[in-house]
Amino acid sequence: MTTFLKLSPNSQLEEDKLHLVPADIQYNGQANVNSYFATTIRQTEDKMTSSLRGRPLQGAKFEVPSGYTGIFLTESRRPVVEGDDRELTGRQTFKGFTYWNLDRSPGDGDAIKQAMNWIGIAKILHSPLSAEEGSQSSLKSEVSM
Repeated sequence: MTTFLKLSPNSQLEEDKLHLVPADIQYNGQANVNSYFATTIRQTEDKMTSSLRGRPLQGAKFEVPSGYTGIFLTESRRPVVEGDDRELTGRQTFKGFTYWNLDRSPGDGDAIKQAMNWIGIAKILHSPLSAEEGSQSSLKSEVSM
């Protein structure tokens, strides 16, 4: 299976209009979020709460790490058979969004925060070593064996 990306985002989403909700909604397209969801959001100094279909949600703002840009992708048609090629199109970019948890407070254990930790780890793992750092790491390897 090959995934093709068409990256031609034409506008930037506002942070308060992009939400990552813990639900599988069988709908693709525009939704009247301002009337049916945004009106239920309550924000205090330390937390955000809302509800979706009567279920309580607790949320937090999330900023895309510096040097990166979020891209909102859509899939024009889903593959019929597993292994079919997929085509994703970049529609809009974003710098942040609100993510929501069902029945628990947002924290460092959330999957989205853990996934973003890998950006820093990957940067360290893939950065070149100077000659001095390389000799020190090989020495550490020999000592630990």
